[in-house]
Amino acid sequence: MKLMHVAKARIQAARETLLQFYRRYERFFPILFFLGGFAYDSLTLTRIDQLSDNLILLAYVVLAGGLILLIGLIDTGQIASQRILQYAKWYPNALQFLLGGLFSAYVIFYFKSAALSKSLMFVGILVGMLIINEFLHHRLLNITLLCTLYFFVVFAFLTFFIPVVTHKISRAQFFSSGATAFFVTGFIVTAIYRRIFREVPKKIVQTTSPMLALFGVMSYFYLANWIPPVPLALKEVGMYHHVHKQNNDYVVKFYRRYGFQFWVKDDSHFRYMPGDTVFCYASVFAPFEMRADVFYRWQWYDPKKEAYVMTDLLKYRISGGREGGYRGYTYKRNVREGNWRVDIETETGQVLGRIDFEVERVSERRGREMVAIK
Repeated sequence: MKLMHVAKARIQAARETLLQFYRRYERFFPILFFLGGFAYDSLTLTRIDQLSDNLILLAYVVLAGGLILLIGLIDTGQIASQRILQYAKWYPNALQFLLGGLFSAYVIFYFKSAALSKSLMFVGILVGMLIINEFLHHRLLNITLLCTLYFFVVFAFLTFFIPVVTHKISRAQFFSSGATAFFVTGFIVTAIYRRIFREVPKKIVQTTSPMLALFGVMSYFYLANWIPPVPLALKEVGMYHHVHKQNNDYVVKFYRRYGFQFWVKDDSHFRYMPGDTVFCYASVFAPFEMRADVFYRWQWYDPKKEAYVMTDLLKYRISGGREGGYRGYTYKRNVREGNWRVDIETETGQVLGRIDFEVERVSERRGREMVAIK
């Protein structure tokens, strides 16, 4: 009995210690859960074309729309059922969870596809929306804000979901995604404010104008190539002095000036000798069964113009499904000395990635030749 009493006392003491710890650091727990959830999504959301992941996100989108409709109907007094109203305080929490899951997934998918600083700015906006959703809970009862957020959620989802389903990517699909998102959100807005719209038609403009403005911003970002080209993603890119396909592998060759330079993985500093060929190798991930054209835009920096000028625009067609991406390369001979870069783009002009390299003309061997298998 004495041992049992001691054990109970220790359990009670441990419980009190945990409660004191929780009360002391309670304000930090939302941040910890936020970071933990984001880390979990980072590990579990591996491929943008995974059917199970897309079905879960689709379910989140549908449930979020249903909750916004429910919150709006309660806010406008169109629901009187006590069975529904007794749980009204929990609906914003559930909506916050769904929106947080969607924004978290979008950050991961778009970040994997983002390459340039302009694209990363759009990812930064997603991160901002994710943080706002986590820490501004009290704003989730503003119906206009909710509908605007939901429009963005549906728009961002459809921009990669439709290409995954249709196995194609185009500008028409992007703008049709926006139109579909506006139609779906407009249906929810109309259901919530149908009485008010009949009495005060100006309310239609007040409620839908933020969505139209966001549609315009998204369209500008897309045309300016500020939105990452999901569902495509650049997995790897490098410059080499030799590339060839051998069975199912790609053999690449590059030089290390000194043997200890283990960090040198390609010929980004290309020591060019007469007769050399400059190769740009890349692997681009695409969803299963998707086919798309990939363009290599070779550009040389002209010191007189103080700008990069395009010298070649080369392309080939890729097919999706391979985890490591579809591998391929383009090449140039008789390359001028100076600074170069190659932009790898989609057929719509969105930049998947960029590699900068320098060409230096030399008259002797450049070091030890290294061979790698891709």
